[in-house]
Amino acid sequence: MTQRRKQDGQASTPEARGRPRGDNGDDMWTPSDGTDRFGHDLPTRDSGTFLPSVTAAQPHRVLLLVSHARNRALLLDWFDEHPLYDAIDGVSVLPGEQGGDTERDVDDTRDGVAPDGTGDRSRSEGAEAGEDHAVPRRLGRLESEAIDLILVDVTAFEANAGWIRRRLELEKPLPLPCLLLASESAARRFFASAAARDRSVLVDDIVTTPVDPTLLDRRLRAYLSLRRMASELDRRHDQLSLLAQVVRHDIANAATVITGWGELLRENVTPEGVDALERILRGGQRITEIVENSRDLTMLIDAGHDLETETVLLGPILQAEVDAIRRVHESTTKAVTVDLRPVPAVKVVAGGMLPSVFANLLSNAVRHNESETVEIGVRVDVEQREVVVRVTDNGPGIDDDRKEQVFEPSTKRGDSPGDGLGLSLVKRLVESYGGRVWFEDAPEGGTVACVALRRAMSSVP
Repeated sequence: MTQRRKQDGQASTPEARGRPRGDNGDDMWTPSDGTDRFGHDLPTRDSGTFLPSVTAAQPHRVLLLVSHARNRALLLDWFDEHPLYDAIDGVSVLPGEQGGDTERDVDDTRDGVAPDGTGDRSRSEGAEAGEDHAVPRRLGRLESEAIDLILVDVTAFEANAGWIRRRLELEKPLPLPCLLLASESAARRFFASAAARDRSVLVDDIVTTPVDPTLLDRRLRAYLSLRRMASELDRRHDQLSLLAQVVRHDIANAATVITGWGELLRENVTPEGVDALERILRGGQRITEIVENSRDLTMLIDAGHDLETETVLLGPILQAEVDAIRRVHESTTKAVTVDLRPVPAVKVVAGGMLPSVFANLLSNAVRHNESETVEIGVRVDVEQREVVVRVTDNGPGIDDDRKEQVFEPSTKRGDSPGDGLGLSLVKRLVESYGGRVWFEDAPEGGTVACVALRRAMSSVP
């Protein structure tokens, strides 16, 4: 049952209430003779025409923010007859000027309400631009209500745009469909205003008046079906994220056992077994790297376009990663030298996962290098708008036709071991920070991995 006040003796049919009018005084509903306003046959289940299937243990809750009194009454009657929906009359819970259901609200424009549900432009635009502070007081009672869809007319939207925006934010990552109820002319004026860009973000679709009941039902079902599918995807994402977290934890623990016991055996292994032990230790280290890369890549994917950036000092991050790669290889038989040239006190625009970029580049420089002594050089070049970090190695190099391919997740450098995730993660992270990454040939053979990051404006002279 719709959540609204039932008055004694109130007529329960649209005919008894009187039909709301469109721009020209016509009925909001199109004729119910099985055709639309153009004379085309309307889709029905009996005719086999597709209607989105929406099922629910409980009715889907539709919030009606419709200022036009007769339109609101007719819509509430229509929702009463459809058990799939539970309509919430949002206007009825608003105190003061937004709660009235009088004939004057419909039949004249002295209070700023036009027959098609639009309001006086100067008043409504002022409400949207300057009266958002009043929204929490008016709609506070609806903050905790479960809502599956919002159906709003122009006047109510302009009066409550701030609340609608906040409610849509609260629902994220789930979409909360917001459909605008308006005549064609009102919709054109609505999106021609100075706030058109902001409005296009909040409004998903337009339900044009006069409204065809069957097409309205179809539109509601379609958006509710999308919301249901998004909810199911979100639930499965949470389950898979939990599973991935447990698996990563268990694998990391197993890798720690491998490397820990391997180090204990180092003093007792025979000369013939040193090479085998080194392979075991490198395998344990590689497992740890794979787990860390998969974790970082998962975080990056989850963040999407919302990956936060900040101003960070580059020198300490580079120094920490260089020290880490030195520690890892100081007790192995493979000689690794890393030369970090003095880093200027410069800040870049990046985020908390920037260390993963340099950790992967340094690890790749060692892993894909068969030289007896691995030599790595790290240099920082400060330019006007960018800071470029160059990691040079004395390895076999990368063919020109593969310099872009190596950043693809499934690509490995030649026959060298690797999971193919590291460089893909590097590229995605750097680009999410607004930077660039590429490979060059080293002058004396080998590869130069180049990372260009945006220079923080505070460090630009």
